[in-house]
Amino acid sequence: MSRALSSILSLLSLVLCGTAAAASLPDAALQRLKTGQPVDLIVEYHAAEVERSAAAMGRRRPHNIDDDATLESKAARFREIKDAVDTPEATRDVTHLADYRHLPMSFKRFATLAAAQAYARQPGVKALYEDTPLYAITTQSLPLIGQPTVVAAGLNGAAGGTPATVVVIDNGIKLANFGCTAAGTPASCRIVVAQTIGSASGGDGAHGSNVSGAALAVAAGARVAMLDVFSGASASTSNVLAGIQWAIDPAHRSAYNIAAINLSLGDGVNYTAPCSAGSPYVTPVAQAQAAGISVVAASGNEARTSGMAAPACTPGIISVGAVYDANLGAKAWTACTDSTTAADKVACFSNSASFLTLLAPGSEIVAGGYGASGTSQASPHVAGAVAVLRDAFPEETLTQTLARLTSTGVAITDARNGIVKPRLNLLEAARPANNAFTGRVALSGSAGSIAGGNRLASKENGEPAHAGDLGGRSVWWHWTAPAAGQVAIDTHGSGFDTLLAIYTGSGVSALSAVTANDNDGSANGAGSLLFQAVAGQDYLIAVDGFSGAGGDVVLNWSLDTAAQANLSVAISGPPSAADGATYGYVLTVTNAGPQSATGVVATLTLPAEASIVALPEACVANGATVTCGIGTLATGGISVLNFTLHWTNAGGVEGLAATIGSDLPDPVAGDNATSFQVTFDAPIDGDVPTLPEWGMILLASLLALTIVRKSAPAPRRLGRPIRTQSQERAPA
Repeated sequence: MSRALSSILSLLSLVLCGTAAAASLPDAALQRLKTGQPVDLIVEYHAAEVERSAAAMGRRRPHNIDDDATLESKAARFREIKDAVDTPEATRDVTHLADYRHLPMSFKRFATLAAAQAYARQPGVKALYEDTPLYAITTQSLPLIGQPTVVAAGLNGAAGGTPATVVVIDNGIKLANFGCTAAGTPASCRIVVAQTIGSASGGDGAHGSNVSGAALAVAAGARVAMLDVFSGASASTSNVLAGIQWAIDPAHRSAYNIAAINLSLGDGVNYTAPCSAGSPYVTPVAQAQAAGISVVAASGNEARTSGMAAPACTPGIISVGAVYDANLGAKAWTACTDSTTAADKVACFSNSASFLTLLAPGSEIVAGGYGASGTSQASPHVAGAVAVLRDAFPEETLTQTLARLTSTGVAITDARNGIVKPRLNLLEAARPANNAFTGRVALSGSAGSIAGGNRLASKENGEPAHAGDLGGRSVWWHWTAPAAGQVAIDTHGSGFDTLLAIYTGSGVSALSAVTANDNDGSANGAGSLLFQAVAGQDYLIAVDGFSGAGGDVVLNWSLDTAAQANLSVAISGPPSAADGATYGYVLTVTNAGPQSATGVVATLTLPAEASIVALPEACVANGATVTCGIGTLATGGISVLNFTLHWTNAGGVEGLAATIGSDLPDPVAGDNATSFQVTFDAPIDGDVPTLPEWGMILLASLLALTIVRKSAPAPRRLGRPIRTQSQERAPA
């Protein structure tokens, strides 16, 4: 399709959608045009259909963030809309000054009132904004927000590999103050971009250096892209928008891993409500958010207690006021005086309102080779914190990142107006979302894998010692079994020695243990577990670090609803025995699979004549029954249990019996039971058997004959000697 045809169709769609109402000219611009003066105006075009299409595409992408292809597609659609409006007739006496490729906006000069009114009537034009000037809003702050502990845990804005970047839209930077000879040079230089944007002629760099230094101090591994939008003491809105557009451009957004834009500047106007109507910042901020970039702005230093400056008042922007980070004595400022100061006291110059987002340290901040005070210094503390959090938790949405900042901050009451706002607490904000038992993350499905971490995690009061170790950095998940079956859970792929435990229950101090494992011999001391799940049961999963270790966690799970295990049991030992003696016997359990068997229990039943001398530790006797908890038996695995029995009053044949069972169904139940017969020898010292009467007579006769032969005289030697069979040969 040709660009001309595409432009005509775009314009036609706007007319058919009823978006052709004329845009209003700003009052100040109208007055100047009436006196014959040309005016420079920022133009916004109707692009709702583009956003709806992108949103539909976004629902199929992680976190609904526009990827590079979507950003380029939107830019092409914006171009079509602009071309549809910019016909030769519509642009008569109109000079094109700048285009914001990734925004449905442009910057134009209108030479006459008629030209401006004609352009405003174009159906694709949504609004016209004045190019208002903005002004710069002019160490103990890091410990106050917990930053040293966060950095010590490895969370510095570069933990994910590619360092995050904060785009600072300000008045330039003194590269030498950051050890740089040029942007990105040498390799250790953390200022990766330093350029003048739009029509700006450049500022002196002092304010921008301090702001950049504050952001880099918080995010100790991150980088800064400095976009100088100032000409002397002020910056134009058109150049600020050009800076936002630069950050959104995928050639920059992806290359520099841009996480946040910092705007330590404002127009000085008192907006007592969110400035959504008539603001040129609403759409650019929304586009930045769609690209996965948070926008942070200083609330202003006019000492207002019910309003703030633009762009901080813009919906979607994280607006930041200032607190002291220590007792600095009495402080006099241009707009007010604080007779006393203290850590977490709101500075009297800090603009405040009910719609303010956060507070952060902003007094006497020394950074980037300069010292300064103001909400300008508070804002980059938050922008740096965003860089740390986006890098540490890349799977989270911008909304979740903001919730971390606001929900974990220290509640501070502004004594001037009673408004309570959270003061940035990076340490608490950087803890894992599932650090607390109540914040456990839900797992779903029959199988899956999830990444996380336990850096900066803590342990709660009443929490058990998982897998028998005190640990100290536990994180929690929970999973409801969609069906009954065998569950396999492991931490394979984690970066530290894990403790893995499964529970049921409703509170961290009221848990019932299901199973646990310290490690299974795999890399980094990872662990694995098998257990039989009950359909509909919610299982609570804790992962801790052995002796408080921490790092990246990988949790894998799978459910096998068809799992079974063919178990068999056998008894061996002496097949014959003597009463009153002690013998050893062996109980052997084998798993022929196909799955590992969990909850394996062997039961041995003894006759009354057998008493136990010794049992394995896994076995417990209760009368004539011995129960042995074997636990998990892998496919092809064999468990051998040795026990010793003493026999008393045993005779004939006595029997031992054994059974085996597990959590899993057994496809061959016939070998789940066995018996062993023990035959006893006749006693060696029992009663003499009773003889019959004829036997008694014969025995008496033999005894009598023996007595007679012993008393008779020895025979005389007549001829050859006669010898009895008992006589020995006489000596010669």
